[in-house]
Amino acid sequence: MTNDHIKNKTIWMFWTGDNEMSNTRRKAYNSFCESNKECDIRLVTNKEIECLFGIHEGYKYLSPIQKGDYLKAYFMHHFGGGYSDIKATPSSWSPYLQRMEDDEHLLGIGYSEAGVGGVAFIEGCRLDPKDSKFCRDFALDEEGNWSSKHVRKNWQKLIGNGAFIFRPETELTQRWLDGLHEKMDGYLPELKEHPAQWARDAHNYIIPETGEKSKYPIPWAVICGNILHPLVLKHHERIDQDLPYPDCVNYQ
Repeated sequence: MTNDHIKNKTIWMFWTGDNEMSNTRRKAYNSFCESNKECDIRLVTNKEIECLFGIHEGYKYLSPIQKGDYLKAYFMHHFGGGYSDIKATPSSWSPYLQRMEDDEHLLGIGYSEAGVGGVAFIEGCRLDPKDSKFCRDFALDEEGNWSSKHVRKNWQKLIGNGAFIFRPETELTQRWLDGLHEKMDGYLPELKEHPAQWARDAHNYIIPETGEKSKYPIPWAVICGNILHPLVLKHHERIDQDLPYPDCVNYQ
């Protein structure tokens, strides 16, 4: 296992679309970089993603937002370090990356979830829970159903999905990636038939250009929060919650 990206204070960001960033988004990115001059900010774009090994075949059918969700798990497992949505941060992440390097007990650091309303809706997965192997022990209830009950009850122990630091190649990140690929396998036939039509596409969302419900198969948060939230709960004693909150207002 290597912790080079923690030692080097690497923070990954992704831009998975072919379009240019808006001026507001570019300002958010520049602001984040300005706050983190001691860190190595890596903006990963489509050219770099095309060269990665082991990317699931369904990746190319995902919406740009869910491509980012996929890459969060991929990068945190294979590389580790920090990840942030392209949003401004009020202070440097350098002390938190240093803490990760110094404290081998820590698996991750994030910002605390704001409330029960932010908990992923695990029941919305749409896949048959009987087919689950990797998500079984942290996202299914005793009756074998997808369930958010235990996660919602313990929402104070969770971290948000938009910014975090993780140690690479741990049990947590392996289960995160395994759970992600399990879901990608399950949705693949539908993904091929109904690939994403717009950046924020999700199952039953309204397509802006047509006003019709999208046939894109994956509901919002299913390949990110639905996996990460229950895993964080399982490992919460080794995850800190004091990373600075990102600016979730002035970024689009």
